[in-house]
Amino acid sequence: MSKYGEKLVSAEQVASLVKNGMWVDYGTIQPPREFDRALAKRAGELKGIKIRTLGHLAPFEVMEKDPEGKSFWVGNWHILGLTRKYIAENRGTHIPYNFGETARYYREDIDVDVAVQTVTPMDRHGYFNFGPLNNFKKAVFDKAKIKVVEVIQDMPWCVGGYDECIHLSDVDYVIENTKDKMITIPSPAATETDKTIARIIADLIPKDGPCLQIGIGGLPDTVLRLLADSGAKDIGIHTEMVTEAILELHEAGLITGKKKTFIPGKIVWAFAIGSRKLYDWLDHNPALAMYPVEFTNDPNIISLNRDLISINACLGVDLQGQVSSESIGPTQYSGTGGQLAFVRGAYYRTTKGQPPMGYPGNKSILAFYSTYRDSKGNLQSRIKPTIPPGEIVTVPRSDVSYLVTEYGVAYLKGLSIPERVLAITKLAHPDFRDGLLEEAKKMHWLNKQWFF
Repeated sequence: MSKYGEKLVSAEQVASLVKNGMWVDYGTIQPPREFDRALAKRAGELKGIKIRTLGHLAPFEVMEKDPEGKSFWVGNWHILGLTRKYIAENRGTHIPYNFGETARYYREDIDVDVAVQTVTPMDRHGYFNFGPLNNFKKAVFDKAKIKVVEVIQDMPWCVGGYDECIHLSDVDYVIENTKDKMITIPSPAATETDKTIARIIADLIPKDGPCLQIGIGGLPDTVLRLLADSGAKDIGIHTEMVTEAILELHEAGLITGKKKTFIPGKIVWAFAIGSRKLYDWLDHNPALAMYPVEFTNDPNIISLNRDLISINACLGVDLQGQVSSESIGPTQYSGTGGQLAFVRGAYYRTTKGQPPMGYPGNKSILAFYSTYRDSKGNLQSRIKPTIPPGEIVTVPRSDVSYLVTEYGVAYLKGLSIPERVLAITKLAHPDFRDGLLEEAKKMHWLNKQWFF
């Protein structure tokens, strides 16, 4: 404990180490709020401080105390609501990424002068745990010149496969945050459209021993809850995100992982954000094995799971099957995350002469509402003839397998452009189908041979 005491410092002491032009890393989602408050006190004094983070569930004090952006700038791997405000004010930006590759970016490509990341209290062996946010935290510390942990007293200790902890001997300084608790968020409520889409997706999922990956949002969670009433059993989980619905199905005895072909019996995951109940369930729970995203999101590792069903939501699709999941026009809304990796991992098969990987029952499903209301309240189609100018393509048309809306399902692999147009148009709201077909004809994507 004496070594711990030697490294225990105030947040202000760590903030004093930050010099003009430095790269400072805040880790992922649960920010180091004690350090953030201390660094914010130097607003106006410091110049050119560039902060990296992945999402954040609380306002950054450095941003609040520096409204004109004279001292601080934020680069964010994954955009959530608060960062959209900073980007709109030209005080930050998005960093394009594939979630599973981020650890490699840190180790090989980018600099970190000071890293301050949230952790659990130290255990008797001298280890801090990264809590429910393994992601790529260890890789950040591997690269950082100054390594600082900020201890959050109520952070759950999550059992892991590797890189879920850091030892005191690998840390330069320790900050104890006695003011803040883990940030919680409510589970999104399911809409009637969610339920309709979930019923369609449920029909695509084997009922005996499927292995599921689900993304963020009410729709994927609704699919899981629907499986509880569908007769599904011995469900396995290999995902990046653990959600409230996974907790519920595990407590109901439906998630056992007994029939998983890769790491059977374990819920394999990388991060979680949710309720206090979720965090308490994660704490020291041996049913779960937390890994960094370089592991969970590796397409080859994903393919080792039999009957792997990947379920993710997207924002829009065009008539050739290009999928937008992270921007609305040129405005960054979220990030690529692990969507593309799971789309590719679910489809992957080895060829002759290689050890077998990938299974015929594996599927990737991208789901979305067929319509939305614009700022004037008018109904608009999420299916467009082409991706709107400036909008980011998250999943290329050649990678897309299953698309689902409340109007049905389309499987795109192997389809020509005219076949894609016809299949995707059937997923649109009826009021927009004729217009979409007319636009396809104008672009010579649908010639007369397809009407008879």
